[in-house]
Amino acid sequence: VANGSLSNLTSSDGGVTWTATFTPTANVNDPTNLILIDTGGVQDLAGNLGASIAISNNYILDATRPTVNIVVANPNLGIGQSTTVTFTFSEAVSNFDLSDLSVTNGDLSNLTSSDGGKTWTATFTPTANVTDPSNFIALDTSNVTDLAGNAGSTVAVSNNYALDSERPTATVVIANPNLGVGQTSQVTITFNEAVSGFDLSDLSVANGTLSKLSSSDGGKTWTATLTPNANVNSASNAISINTAGVSDLSGNSGSSVSSSGNYVINTVPVPPVAPTTPLIVVTPDPEFRSSDPVAPPPPPNVPLQPIVFTAPTGDLGSPLTFAPLFEQRVIGNGIRPLGDIFINRGALSPSFIAQVFSSSDNQGDGSGHGFLGFGGGDGGVFGSSTLSSLFNQDSSAERDSLNAFGSQSIKGGDISQGLRGVFGAPTLGQQLQQIKDSEQHRVDNLAAALQQVGISEMPA
Repeated sequence: VANGSLSNLTSSDGGVTWTATFTPTANVNDPTNLILIDTGGVQDLAGNLGASIAISNNYILDATRPTVNIVVANPNLGIGQSTTVTFTFSEAVSNFDLSDLSVTNGDLSNLTSSDGGKTWTATFTPTANVTDPSNFIALDTSNVTDLAGNAGSTVAVSNNYALDSERPTATVVIANPNLGVGQTSQVTITFNEAVSGFDLSDLSVANGTLSKLSSSDGGKTWTATLTPNANVNSASNAISINTAGVSDLSGNSGSSVSSSGNYVINTVPVPPVAPTTPLIVVTPDPEFRSSDPVAPPPPPNVPLQPIVFTAPTGDLGSPLTFAPLFEQRVIGNGIRPLGDIFINRGALSPSFIAQVFSSSDNQGDGSGHGFLGFGGGDGGVFGSSTLSSLFNQDSSAERDSLNAFGSQSIKGGDISQGLRGVFGAPTLGQQLQQIKDSEQHRVDNLAAALQQVGISEMPA
């Protein structure tokens, strides 16, 4: 006996026909097996021994239970779609039908085999209006047996399949809703799921163009650049997308049109500003004059320009009989030109006006060589004045600041007399008080006086 054993050998007809029970060896798979009988070991009732070897028919030993592999062809099923499911067993089986299968969110039909029961196919149709990313088909193999009668002992599960009954939709967002000359804006198109087949032809743009359409997350989020048209002034604009031209990974195409929010375009260049017409102030009749003054527009804010002084030219004569300020000659009687009153020709020596307002170190001596002939007697009126440093070019490093109003200027603590008590000369004190009260007025008077002697600019 090959790969097994016989037991219970008996005869029920006096020894012509015998039966026994064959038990194969456990866990043996062998397609070719025989049982042999040597007739030389038996004899008939007359005592004749057999002289041949008898061989049984072949028998197959199968110690393996059937298993199966289940494959869903399309793992992403959209609206109205179906797919083929293939069941491949380890060996041919019997007793297999649709009642042995468990199906999630769908139905199987047309279960058949074309190779004797080893490979089976069926059609899967998902349940309508169901969106579920996790689904499978299961088979309890204990419900089927192989040709040797072995029943399965496992539960087989198919690959996962996703059901998608939703169509793709999109939202459009414009980053800059106010576009001017030379400006662009990023546009973001966000779908409810990843899509394919999406391009610029699916978009409609008001008064502009889109470019550089791309996605960095597999097709769910897309960006593009919006460039407005030139010379357009429009307060109502939008970008729309027709989702009928795109489909999701399950093959569902869109069926709606989505629009962005409104954006404003003003790409009309601003014309140059015309020159401002000068303001003419008309003085009304006193009878109708308003109490509110008419203020002229402020002058333009132009940076100050340096004044380059040059030596005066031309006829600088004066009806006041003074010689031109900067000529070399003298007026007469030893009197120097008016220019020397302020600076003695740039030399580091006291000018005439400095001598008039001289300190104790530079008092007049009555020689008649002071300003306009003032000497010690007249110049002494200002002998104690501290204004000498205002008009004196002194090379001494000790005189580096104006001390006209030093602590010694106020004598006796009598501030009530003002500057009269400071300098001791009422006439000068009155003049300084006027300068203090109306400085600009005095400067204007000085400028007018200088113009009368033919001078409009002076290098000092």
